Amino acid sequence: MSADFIIRPGHKDDAAEAARLWMQSAEEHTAHDRVYETSPGAEKTMRRFLADVANSGYSFLFVAAAGDRTVGFISGELRQGSPTFLPKMWASVDDVFVEPEYRNRGMGRALLQSVQSWAQERGADGISLQVAAANARGRKFYEDLGFREISVYQVFEFE
Repeated sequence: MSADFIIRPGHKDDAAEAARLWMQSAEEHTAHDRVYETSPGAEKTMRRFLADVANSGYSFLFVAAAGDRTVGFISGELRQGSPTFLPKMWASVDDVFVEPEYRNRGMGRALLQSVQSWAQERGADGISLQVAAANARGRKFYEDLGFREISVYQVFEFE
């Protein structure tokens, strides 16, 4: 971990800042595909959701702070794999984001390492996540960390 930031478990009080970052992430995703456009009130909804995540034993919220500013976060929960396959429990990442000016400093890697430690303490078998197909940078980042593609998520929108 670099000396210019810290990674720590998120708390209910971090929900507003994490939701602010989530909105930035949503804007970046919308630039890839309009399917990611947010609804009115999305930030408020995420603030409530992330406050709940921070207070649950089966979900996680970690934040990256540079000084007194929250500049990144990762959230998700433990999920059982399909009952039709060999039993697996995954730390399923719902959201991860680092502000653009703080990227390439090891924050994303450190956030995922925090999830890995948290998940291993709880007996998880691994980490799962989804990344936008058009997010080439994100896909490469995860591949460089050892993630592999096992599925392709597709949508068909009605006109």
